Amino acid sequence: MTTRMTLLRTKHGPTQADTALVATALDVPAMQRRRCMRHMPCAPESARSARHLVQEKLTDWGRLDLLEDARLIVSELVGNAARHTGCTRLCVALGLDGDRLRLAVRDSSRTLPAVIKTGVTETSGRGMGLVDSIANRWGVDEAPFGKWVWAEIG
Repeated sequence: MTTRMTLLRTKHGPTQADTALVATALDVPAMQRRRCMRHMPCAPESARSARHLVQEKLTDWGRLDLLEDARLIVSELVGNAARHTGCTRLCVALGLDGDRLRLAVRDSSRTLPAVIKTGVTETSGRGMGLVDSIANRWGVDEAPFGKWVWAEIG
């Protein structure tokens, strides 16, 4: 078994944790696990496609209570990838395990996202700050040729 390091940000600040800490809980029955993954262009307009995907899947999974926060988070994650990574394709993944929804976006950049303190008149730079304020936790996992940026709610 190999251990890889993951950047994890919880409400208590960033920490380093191994995969076991952030892995999907094994005690969730298979019938309560749902998965979806979709590849799309790494472009700002893909945020709309990602929001539609989230709405479709959460409707199918009977979890409309998570819809508003999930749409905002996936929109920010896709938007950040499109604006800041220079990638040409990205992947959006959703995973529902019991009551916990994980939204993740994979891009080809190794650059880590940052929470930036912005003023009330700023028109950009709020993306990860919004994710940080809404998500129970969020983090970054290394991936071959890039990274996954993910957030969990529920």
